[in-house]
Amino acid sequence: MKEWFHFLGQAALLVISWAVIFEIGLRMQQYFGPLYDLELANISLNWESNVLNHKPEPENQNLCIYGDLTGFSYRRSYDTNGIRIIDDAALLAGCRNPVSVLFLGDSFMEGFDDKNTLPYHVAKYFKTERGVCLKTYNAGYTSYSPAIFVPQAKQLLPIVRPDYIVVNVDETDLYDDFARYRRLIVRNERGQNVGVKVSPIGHECSIGLMEIRKHPLYLMRFVAKLWLTFVRLPSVIEKYRSDLTLFSYSQDHDPDLERKYSEPLLSFRQNLQELAEVLKDYTRDGSRVLFISHPHLQHLKPDAAGHVWNDLVSSTVQKTCVANNFRFFNATATLKQRFGSHPENFYWVNGDMHFNFKGLEEYSAAVAAFMASAMINPKD
Repeated sequence: MKEWFHFLGQAALLVISWAVIFEIGLRMQQYFGPLYDLELANISLNWESNVLNHKPEPENQNLCIYGDLTGFSYRRSYDTNGIRIIDDAALLAGCRNPVSVLFLGDSFMEGFDDKNTLPYHVAKYFKTERGVCLKTYNAGYTSYSPAIFVPQAKQLLPIVRPDYIVVNVDETDLYDDFARYRRLIVRNERGQNVGVKVSPIGHECSIGLMEIRKHPLYLMRFVAKLWLTFVRLPSVIEKYRSDLTLFSYSQDHDPDLERKYSEPLLSFRQNLQELAEVLKDYTRDGSRVLFISHPHLQHLKPDAAGHVWNDLVSSTVQKTCVANNFRFFNATATLKQRFGSHPENFYWVNGDMHFNFKGLEEYSAAVAAFMASAMINPKD
């Protein structure tokens, strides 16, 4: 019996010793890294919105660019309406009556730091190349799509009162509209989209992380976070999983894509048309609205079989623009020429889909040139 108690005592001491070692190690990696964040200090529900699904927090945010400049940090701020706050005093210097432009879009519109966004580059182009001042309002935010643009435009147009509106529709938006937001749209008695509710997956993730940081020991947090990551969240994701996967439709070369993706396309077109109605009601003139589309690297660089991504998304947007007398600019052909035989040099590496600084500048220049030639006439 004494040997048994001695064994249990030794085992308990060993467990406690290793627990102390892991606790110290986890706290050290948190202090010097962290490699695996267990402090979770910035987790809150401030990002949630039952109108826009998710929204930027107004205070300064420290972010990192993904790609070959990983670790390059920058800050951004938003006003209470979800519009980027930037220092554009130099671009507006000496302007008596600047042309105002509202930009809607996802992360491709959101951009990076203040001077590496499409709206900033466009305003700079007009200032330096055309002598025209633009007051830009960048309302782009990560994973926004036409389903969210509808209530967002309803909110912003009466406040901003822009002269022109530019909407960037990305390849990811077909997936976002159908797989992420379709079942979260709230409609009024007339069937109109008045908001997109908070995503259950994101809500569960934030709540779970907030619960984890209540544990006093980092070892407890570590175990709880692993449970959240590999057990709890996968079950929630499975519950809300869609059969449509991101970019599956882009790389598909079926001869009848319209039939194959009829259900996602129907949802996408309905959102685009509802957005068009909101914009037409405000502008009364389709020429003041511009939808823009851009290529991903796979639209420009063939795969091993010699295939590039199709134009299913961009052509759908173009048809909506034609039906509503909006302007439309697809930058694919222009950027294919500008990027030449090595388009990968204009995108981030390591799997990130976005333009790098050079690619963003080229895309912005193409958009600005189109706007200058076909859309904006200076007031002064």
